[in-house]
Amino acid sequence: MGDNLLAAAKAWHYAKKTNRTLVIVWTPSRYLADKHENAFSRFFKVPESIEGVPVIAEPSIDRLSALLISHPYFFSPRPDLRLILYKVSSKLRVNTENLFKQRIRRRQEATDRIIDNLEDIKQKIVITHGCYGPDENLRPFFDSLGPNEEFRKRADEFAERNFRDKKVIGAHIRYHNQSMPVSGHTKYWLDQTKALADCLDRIKKAAAGFKESEYVIFLCTDSRIVQDFISQSADNVVTYDKDFGGDSSKELHQELPVETAEATLTEMFLLARSDILVRFPPGSWFSHYASLYVKKIIT
Repeated sequence: MGDNLLAAAKAWHYAKKTNRTLVIVWTPSRYLADKHENAFSRFFKVPESIEGVPVIAEPSIDRLSALLISHPYFFSPRPDLRLILYKVSSKLRVNTENLFKQRIRRRQEATDRIIDNLEDIKQKIVITHGCYGPDENLRPFFDSLGPNEEFRKRADEFAERNFRDKKVIGAHIRYHNQSMPVSGHTKYWLDQTKALADCLDRIKKAAAGFKESEYVIFLCTDSRIVQDFISQSADNVVTYDKDFGGDSSKELHQELPVETAEATLTEMFLLARSDILVRFPPGSWFSHYASLYVKKIIT
C-alpha cells in the first residue's frame, strides 16, 4: 500500500512539472477480488485536482486499458517491438528469456530516469510502475489524501473507543523471516529474538515519562508472532482486528491481500493520529503516511 501511494505521489509530481493530468489506476489490484475495480477509488476520496493537476481515478476500467496498464514495459513510454518479439519467442520455447528480462530492466530504468529527472517527453502517456522513495516535494499529494467515508467512519469509531484523552504511541512493525524473499527488511530480522526485543525497547522508550493511565499503544503489524509478543510484553496495547496468515514463507499482503485490505487501510490512517510513531524497520513505506503528521518518530 505504501509503495503504491508513493508511486501515485511521484506520478502527481511529474504531472505537475510537465503540465499533465494525473490518472490513478490500481488495477488489477491484489487488494480486491474484482480485478477490474480500481482500488484507489475504492479506498480513497478522489480530489478533482491537487495543486492545479486534474485527477482522474475511475471506479473501473475496460479490458483493453487493463491489458495496456498491466504490461507497461511493452508500450510505455513508447512501444518496444523487440521486447514483444522476445516475449513471443520465449513462448515458442526459443531461448530469449534472459534477453526479455534484461530488456524489461532497461526499460524500467529508462522510465524511472524520465520520472526522477522530470523529463518532459513528447509521448502523452507516461506510466509510473517502479518503487519510489519519499520526497518532500510529494507532500501535497499526501495532504490531499483521505479515506472514503466508510473507512473514515471505522477509524473515527476505533479512535473514539481507544484513543480519547490518551497520548497515542503508534507502533508499525513490519515482520520478516528467513523463509521470505530477501528484501530491504531482511537485515533487521536476521535474529528474530533480538528484533522483537528491539521493537519492545523502542516502544518502551516512546512510553517513558508517561503514567500508565496516560497513554495507549496502537500496534499495527502484519504478524501474529509480533502481535502476541508485544501484547504480552507491554501494557495498554490495542490493535485493529484483522486476520493473520498461516504461511510463514509469505508476507501478509501476499497471502491474504483481499481479506486484510480494508483493515490495513484503516490502520494506516489510525497510525497518522499517533503522537509518537515507532517504525520498525524504518524503510517500510506503509508507515510513511503517518510519519508526515506525527510529532515524534522513533526508529
